[in-house]
Amino acid sequence: MLSGDSPEPVRSLAATRTGDVVLIKRILFGTLRSLCTDLGVREGDVVHCRAGSASHLLLDTPTGRTVPLDREWARFIQVSTLADIDRTAPLRIGADEAAI
Repeated sequence: MLSGDSPEPVRSLAATRTGDVVLIKRILFGTLRSLCTDLGVREGDVVHCRAGSASHLLLDTPTGRTVPLDREWARFIQVSTLADIDRTAPLRIGADEAAI
């Protein structure tokens, strides 16, 4: 689905597959944003999908935590793949990824 403001398609975190690395662009609701903050996931973070099932995702956060997130909640989190990201934009990544 294309958004009106951007030429790139709008992608939901719920569509993320095991092994995908994505940028969290927008968390749509305040309650979900609070839940994600408690889990260590924020807008602007780059996360790695460690595993996924029909009901949950396991995400590696920039701080090194692995957290579960219900796919129903993940539907309301907009992401971009690394291929979609402007390489000049500053990203928050974990220390282990920064060393690469």
